[in-house]
Amino acid sequence: MVNKTPWQLFRFAFVYLNAIPTGFLVTPLLWGSAYLGWMAILIGWGANLILLWFTVKVGRWDPDRSWIDFGQDLLGKWIHYPIILLILFWSVNYIGLDIEGFTLFFDTNYMRETPQWFIILIVGLVVTLTARWGMETLVYISDGLFIVIVLTILLMNMFFFQDADFNMVPAMYRHHNYGDVFKDSLTTLAYIAEWVVFLFLAPYLQIDRKAFRNLAAASAMVALGVLLQWASSLLSFGPYIGRELQYPLVELLRAGRGFLGNSDPFMIGLWSSSMFLHSAFLIHISVRCLAKLLALKEMDATLIAVIGGTGSILAFQYSKNPVLFQQDFSSSSMIAFFLLVECIPILYWIASLFRRGRRQRRNAA
Repeated sequence: MVNKTPWQLFRFAFVYLNAIPTGFLVTPLLWGSAYLGWMAILIGWGANLILLWFTVKVGRWDPDRSWIDFGQDLLGKWIHYPIILLILFWSVNYIGLDIEGFTLFFDTNYMRETPQWFIILIVGLVVTLTARWGMETLVYISDGLFIVIVLTILLMNMFFFQDADFNMVPAMYRHHNYGDVFKDSLTTLAYIAEWVVFLFLAPYLQIDRKAFRNLAAASAMVALGVLLQWASSLLSFGPYIGRELQYPLVELLRAGRGFLGNSDPFMIGLWSSSMFLHSAFLIHISVRCLAKLLALKEMDATLIAVIGGTGSILAFQYSKNPVLFQQDFSSSSMIAFFLLVECIPILYWIASLFRRGRRQRRNAA
């Protein structure tokens, strides 16, 4: 069993949540909010705390059991099981998006002559093997990655801002494209509010009374990291050139001098580790959902292979049209789907209010 510490949940949440925003959120912000991207990030992070509050409330209903087991006590089997199926569909699709996004990154930057199907195969195998290590190992990996990622973000941005054009700063409060800010705040919310997956952590890590503080701190650090990356990209390239860059962080590294210009393999290695952990945890979630729906026990190894293979097949389908994949990744329909899943704890919280009232009346009698 994992040796629980007050901030272990915090470290795991940071590493998990940091993977996708770091790689894919800055460019949509530059396309939409542009100079007001900071506002979209802060609004999205603030709204994310609301969803976190509902999630923690649901998780504390029975801290010793996973939500997938006690959820039917709140809503009943006939509502709980379709919701598990929805989360299964979401998580498997997300694994495919992860693998294709990672593959497309390497294909366009480092392995242009390598067939995409081969990269997908290798990435899918790595993610599947990482998931086979088990949940406890993933938590320990996040402990090691946390401090390295945080220090790297701080040090890299110190170098980035040395060449930034701070004459653009006044535009950050003079522009008034608030419609784009609202849309991008929803995108930010969808990227950093994946709290529903943390309901699966028990009994590995419990959602206790300190969980809100720890998870809120993790999301705040993720939002700060995205804010620094957005600001450095904007002040270095401007909104018009910056939005045309598929991976602004890589271009910032390549434009740097000395150590900074040669540090992209190290940065990409750290980001890759976060991505593998992100996908491996989603495989863990998918396996728990599939095993619950099919009433399977002691078949984790087989189910991990099935889920990992399905995610790789989905990634291969996405790879047939990379342009469409890029458009769909942050499209309004995809963001709406993510938000739908992320709002599931609200439904269980409402049900818990009625269950708590019945429990209190029963105890009073």
